[in-house]
Amino acid sequence: MKRISLLIAISFLMFLPGFSQAQLAVLRDNGTGNPILTNAYREVKGSPYFEEFKMGTILLPNGQTVEGLQIALNAFENTMEYKLEGTLFSYSPEKIAGFKYDSESGEKVEFTSEFTIPTLGKKRFMRVLEKGKYTLLLHQYKLMMDDVSATYGAQSAKAFQNQEEFFIVKDGSVYLFKNKSKDLQQIFGEDAARANSIIKEQKLNLKSQADISRLIRQLN
Repeated sequence: MKRISLLIAISFLMFLPGFSQAQLAVLRDNGTGNPILTNAYREVKGSPYFEEFKMGTILLPNGQTVEGLQIALNAFENTMEYKLEGTLFSYSPEKIAGFKYDSESGEKVEFTSEFTIPTLGKKRFMRVLEKGKYTLLLHQYKLMMDDVSATYGAQSAKAFQNQEEFFIVKDGSVYLFKNKSKDLQQIFGEDAARANSIIKEQKLNLKSQADISRLIRQLN
């Protein structure tokens, strides 16, 4: 993939169709005069992000990459967001190919928007856990729900709630991963018997990300 300079990339991003400023206001810090961000969800318990902003790489549809930006996944809005001069900008999955960054533990984290989720009929940013004959994707998102821990009588208290689903990509088709015999047969076909054998012999918990990744890694 080809890299392009940050200044050219910013111009390219800002004039792409679908570019938008995220729901934040730009204020001025009285001490420095620098722009600062205000949170549109300050009344909601929790954060719309799973991880804080990190230096990462944006993957463009034409194969080029943009580096040197602070980026994060807004799991409530399902947008890739980046910071520039105190303002927050966002892109939907239809406008970029994905993004990647290093987690706090040093793990390489990559998200793709290549695939349409069959349960939603639309593209989402999904984390790539395994690649190969079977590609394992994790769809992490957040819902805004009533805050069950709020004090009785509190006015419309809301909180972000974490959600996740796993998907398997095989021969270009995307399948929701379920631990049921008929679903495993549909996904893995001739490998279904081997998959069931691995699950039983290694006592895999197919609600565990680590165990699902382990299964797919062995099948690949």
